Formats: sequence, C-alpha cells, structure tokens
Amino acid sequence: MITKQREDDKNVNDLRLESGDKPMILLGGGDLNRAAFDEITAHGYPLVAADGGANALLDTDPVPDLIIGDLDSLADRAGWQDKTTVIEVSEQETTDFEKCLIATSAPLYLGFGFLGKRFDHSLAALHVLARYAGTKRIVLIGDNDIVFVPTAPFEAAREIGSRFSVYPIGQVTFEASTGLKYPLDGLTLAPGVAVGTSNEVTESPVRIVPDAASDGQYAVILPTEALPNIISDIAS
Repeated sequence: MITKQREDDKNVNDLRLESGDKPMILLGGGDLNRAAFDEITAHGYPLVAADGGANALLDTDPVPDLIIGDLDSLADRAGWQDKTTVIEVSEQETTDFEKCLIATSAPLYLGFGFLGKRFDHSLAALHVLARYAGTKRIVLIGDNDIVFVPTAPFEAAREIGSRFSVYPIGQVTFEASTGLKYPLDGLTLAPGVAVGTSNEVTESPVRIVPDAASDGQYAVILPTEALPNIISDIAS
C-alpha cells in the first residue's frame, strides 16, 4: 500500500506518497491498453489515477489508491471520495501527469493512458518523460508501443528481428551501439535533422552508449510486448 503523509494538504509539493520497493502504476485519460493494464495491476502494485484517468475504472476494479489532479475531467467525484483519497491541486503550471510524479515516490512508474487519443497529450507526456528522466524511471504503455527515456548507457534484452526505435529529444550524439541493424555509432540525431526510428534488433542485448560530451536526451520506442523484459531491465 501507499504510505500517505499530509494527505489533507492541497499543495502537491508537500505530498509524499511512497510505494516502497514496488513499481507504481499511473493512469491517465488517454487510450488504455486494458490487457496490459490488467496484467500489471494483478501484481498488486499501488495505483494512482491522474484526474479523469480514473473514469476508466468507474464500473470496474481496481480502485485507485489515490486520484490527484485539477479534477476538471473526473466523473462522479463524490462517488470516488467514498471509495478512495481524492486530492484536488488547482494550479495549472504542471500537468496532471506531473502532479502524480511530484506527489509520489517509487523506484519505477508504469504509465497507462498517457498515449493515444490526442497527439498533443502524447507530446506533453514525452515532455514530462524528458523533464524527469534524471530523477524518475518511467515507462509509458500504449496500445502498440512502450516509450521511455534512458539515462547514461542503456542495455536491454530484445527479440531478434523486433522493432527498436530511437527518437532524439533535442540534439544527441552516440558513441556506439550494438545489436542494431543500423548502428548509431558516431551519429548525431536531432528533431528535423535525423532520427533513429524503425530500426531492427540483430543481436541481443541491444546496447546504446551516448557520447559522454553529449547532453541531449533520446526516447526509446518498442513494441508493447517488450514490456516485461523492459521492466526487468530498468528495475535492475
């Protein structure tokens, strides 16, 4: 269970919700990969809904341990308040996704419902991944893809022939890579210049090493079926 401290304080910066050594599930209001969501929630991980993300659970289990956000899209607020903790944070300087991250602590976040439906919302979620890459480990799960932003060299076990995409967030230079059909060695990627999408795994594990002098970030985009391996790789 989440340890709740100062849950009556409406300042999100003063909330501290901890999951211990367990991953934490975050639920947004975008497209929900229900099969993957049900599989992950079966582990009993703490669940936090970002505002209207809780609407997908109105008539079904599980009940979120916490609902947090500006609550402008939450249906049946009174009903939820009878079942769980609902915290309204009205400031508009952060997204509901960010409010979840600021108010919680976990070794790994698994985010559902932050991809799909609206492209601008997906871009905003990618922005949050980049912003918190140095302090929070986050994997977003959609219908077809999982997305995360690694820090430092990254290594992952993947099936030979599977899709492996690298998308730059700003300008990033790579020192080396192994296991990819199209190596990243010495390449500089940047939006509007060059990207590394639709690459293919030729050897496992795949290893990516950014240049030590490069301060740019990059997102890795993989098929959703890679999720179990990625959880294991990131959490280790």
